[in-house]
Amino acid sequence: MNSRKLAGASAASVGAATAVAALLLGTLSGSAGEEPTASAFGIAAEGLLPIAPTPFVEAPPDGHKALLEVPGPHKDGIYVALLKVEAERFRSKATAVKVDVLGLRLKVIEATCENGHGDSSIISTDSEGKSSPYSGQTLDLSPVVKVEFNRQHRDHDKLTVDAAVISLLPGDRHGRALTQKDLNLFQSLASKQLKVPTMDQLQAAHAKSSSPAGEPTVDDLLGLLKKENPSLNTPKGGHEALEEIVISSASCREEHHEYHQGPPKEEAPPPQPVQAHLPVTH
Repeated sequence: MNSRKLAGASAASVGAATAVAALLLGTLSGSAGEEPTASAFGIAAEGLLPIAPTPFVEAPPDGHKALLEVPGPHKDGIYVALLKVEAERFRSKATAVKVDVLGLRLKVIEATCENGHGDSSIISTDSEGKSSPYSGQTLDLSPVVKVEFNRQHRDHDKLTVDAAVISLLPGDRHGRALTQKDLNLFQSLASKQLKVPTMDQLQAAHAKSSSPAGEPTVDDLLGLLKKENPSLNTPKGGHEALEEIVISSASCREEHHEYHQGPPKEEAPPPQPVQAHLPVTH
């Protein structure tokens, strides 16, 4: 069993946890050229605050178990007390403990995958009960935040289960109207270094848009964010979000039993003696 554990310490940032993970993972993978049968990571993000999958493990095809545990990040609206990931032959699990991400507070978020099948479970801070969300279940908090539970993606014989996916300014809501409450929520979740426009500025920008009627929209907010923050890479459209965070992700392949020399051949039954009286002729 390959095992590495870092506990009883606090990571100053996501980068620190990533560096520790990278240092420890050198001994966890299988031999060169072997294809992993399972993998898992604790947290990853794309967009405004990129985070490489941390911690990350892969299971060697020889069946050895890989385990990694690190303190979670605490930076820019993202806090996780502990991230634990493990993988072995055709089986993986990722667990996040005491999660507070973009205002979503959960005790435990866990994804599991075994032999091409998977699920996720969540324990919230408001209830002691454990729930298994339906695949693709979405929590519509506002036009600025979307949470999807138990997102599953299959690629041939490989299944990936993302226990929770939190999107900031999700792409499928760019045309939705924004209220002052939505803008306040976005300000509370965004990085402190990000210059966020006021509602008056949004209303002025909306009045100059191609559809000036109604309330300002997420598109207006994205436009002003880019103007006020020139180095910001805002999404170009489609289903991209300003920030997408994945918590507890487990992947596994389906094991295929193959006969390299064909299926076993059926053997003929052994001969059985038969007692009979035969006439004797001379």
